Formats: sequence, C-alpha cells, structure tokens
Amino acid sequence: MPAPLTNLIPLQELPPGAVNSIRRGAVNFALKEAATRLGMSIDELVVRDVRPVEDLQMYSTGTTLATIEDWVFTTAATTTTGFVTVTGDKNMGNNRFVVLFGVRDNRLAIATVATAAPAALVVGPSSVSLVKVSVGGADKVVWDTKCMQGYGQDQAAFTQYFVLIPQNTTFNISYYKSQATASMLIWLALIGITVEPRGKIISP
Repeated sequence: MPAPLTNLIPLQELPPGAVNSIRRGAVNFALKEAATRLGMSIDELVVRDVRPVEDLQMYSTGTTLATIEDWVFTTAATTTTGFVTVTGDKNMGNNRFVVLFGVRDNRLAIATVATAAPAALVVGPSSVSLVKVSVGGADKVVWDTKCMQGYGQDQAAFTQYFVLIPQNTTFNISYYKSQATASMLIWLALIGITVEPRGKIISP
C-alpha cells in the first residue's frame, strides 16, 4: 500500500485538468462515504460548497464564534507565535459530511487602499505558514501554506489526500501564526465540499 500523500500542491505546479480531477475525486469520495454511513442512495444526497460558519463553526476573532459566512479570522490581541485554533473543539453536524482538499489565500483580492494620491493597493505579508486539521483527536494533515506564496496573484493549493470530517465527529482546525503581531486579519479560505441529505439545507 503506497504512503498517503497529504501535502499541498500549488495550483501552478499541477498539470492541466488536475484541479477538476481532484475535485471530482473529492465529490465521489464524499458521496460514497455519506451514502454508506447513512444507508442512503447517492441520489438522496446533495453536494454543496463548504461554509465557514454553518459547517465548520469557525471563530471570527480569538475564540468568538463567527456569525457571518465569510472566510476571515482575526487573531487575538497577543504577540505570540504558534498554532492558534480557529474553530476550537467542535462536532460535525448530524447527517453532514465535510471533505477538505485545499486552501486559497484571498489577501491579494482584499487589499487596503492607501489614502495618498495616487491610490495604491497595499497588501501585507502572509501571517500564516501552516494549517492543521484534526479529526477525532488525530492530526490528519499539516499543510504548508507558504508553498503557494511565490506565485503572485493566484494563491491556491490542492491535495490529493481528502480530509473527511464525518457526521457527529469531533474536529479542530488550527493556523500557525508565523508573525509576532497582535490582531492580524487572516483571509485563508479552506477549499472543500459538504454532503448531506436533500432538504437539510438545499433541495436542488
């Protein structure tokens, strides 16, 4: 049995069509797992985009639960470095299965406009170097988000190792804060899908 390849691969280092292949693989994997564990047929299930609040119950600032569906997190007012949880210990919802397979850095799309004329876009350096996902008390992946930092505007990376968070299972997502700066905005979006029975949220 080959060793599991849990590492992230920058978008620019993937061959044409690889992202679609990874996404299709994640969808098929999630549907199979959900159908088997729920005892349902695949046509009774729906696949949708994963949401930071509804699905992952992420924080907005420090340990404050987010109330707005947006991939943004503000670190607590501390200058320490190291892993910072962005969810705390949570339980995945009943009849819900999440599969994560990548990371996107949205800093370059949400820049600060300088007040001096002419206006210029100012983007700070990435303050996160690692993303850790724990499921059921075990660390499933530790992704190096710096792997995509050298590729300019399109900062996204994917993995062929699908991180499954099954229904009613504990999980914790942590970011490694690599800068000793307080209250930093983090614009990382986790790439993934959610599978659940039709009608739980949407009924396409």
